[in-house]
Amino acid sequence: MAGKLLATGIAFCLMFMGIQATGATFENESLVIEDITGNLSSEKFAKLVSQVDSTLTKILHFWSASPGIKQHGKIIVEFDNPGQKMSYSIFFIKRESGQDMRVVRVTGGGINPCQLAHKLTHAVFPNHDKLIRNMMGLASEKRFGNPLSFPLCGFDDDSWVMALSQAGFYISLSKLGPDHRDWGMEIENNRPRIKDRVKQHAGYAEAGSFGEFLLAAYGIEKMKQFDLLSLDKSRPWEEVFGVGLDQLEAKWLGALRSSSRGKEEKISTLAKLLKDNPRRACFSAQDLSRGK
Repeated sequence: MAGKLLATGIAFCLMFMGIQATGATFENESLVIEDITGNLSSEKFAKLVSQVDSTLTKILHFWSASPGIKQHGKIIVEFDNPGQKMSYSIFFIKRESGQDMRVVRVTGGGINPCQLAHKLTHAVFPNHDKLIRNMMGLASEKRFGNPLSFPLCGFDDDSWVMALSQAGFYISLSKLGPDHRDWGMEIENNRPRIKDRVKQHAGYAEAGSFGEFLLAAYGIEKMKQFDLLSLDKSRPWEEVFGVGLDQLEAKWLGALRSSSRGKEEKISTLAKLLKDNPRRACFSAQDLSRGK
């Protein structure tokens, strides 16, 4: 009874905010949220709608950004396989009625899905360059998302980068190209396929840590300028930050080494997880974070 009252209260609040319900779909001025399997209860769907709307609001406030409705239409969020234990989200563009639509598809994860903030940020800043998307998306996930999300997996990305270096898996940022191939991935039917788990984890963790360094050193407006200019030119590091990627990478790694003092045990633990079983390193780290 209490659960039904809670769901009714949430649905009423959502409608009061201007979100209209049509079966398994909610829509407001920025979002279209859909249960594409039809397996979500009305209570759970209402909670997920509230979570998506709240997360997007936080992202837009943090980045001082608009949802880009005039250019791209509303952001579509699709909930898929709600009962699946493993949780992840993906972002892709689909062509519909002659327009490119931004889609975030969420699989599993209960009320706090993994990578939701990350991929909603991709929708707000739909850059073709995977490094830039991830630098910005992971900054949002760390602040507004699930701490168990990949590549954090319950730990901080700075420690992961140091662990990757210790394990011999670090990848120079210049080798992380704009598409999926250099990240150990490929896309089939709008779904990611992982071909090299170590390369994937290294790329994402490094992108998150490096993006955080740029935010701290140069600020949000510089990051947004870099994103905007890169839509028409290839990674304008010097134009925006005043120095090239090699110098920025050296400064970042130097800062990491300084800030990692006192974290040696944690870094060694993560490095061991990577060496022992790189395909399960994230899952093992999640278990450690949960205290299992």
